Amino acid sequence: MKALTFEEREEVINLAYETAENYIFSRVNKKDFDDVDITINLVSLDNGFDIDIEINLHSDYDLPDDLSQRAIEESLSAVDEYIEKRDV
Repeated sequence: MKALTFEEREEVINLAYETAENYIFSRVNKKDFDDVDITINLVSLDNGFDIDIEINLHSDYDLPDDLSQRAIEESLSAVDEYIEKRDV
């Protein structure tokens, strides 16, 4: 895989963030959260990149146990699709 351009790095980060946020808010009302912290770290490597997604959800309501993990998985899947289309 060729290295990501600066614009592609920004697109990947935004895609991962927006996908996670949309996944979370499609399952739990935005008003039910005190704070939603989504952190995306992307490091370019010679043969690709490494992406790390961390999600911390703060709410007084009971949230699904795996909500953060499922949001991360959705984000990674969206990034994979983006890269597959890019490399075609």
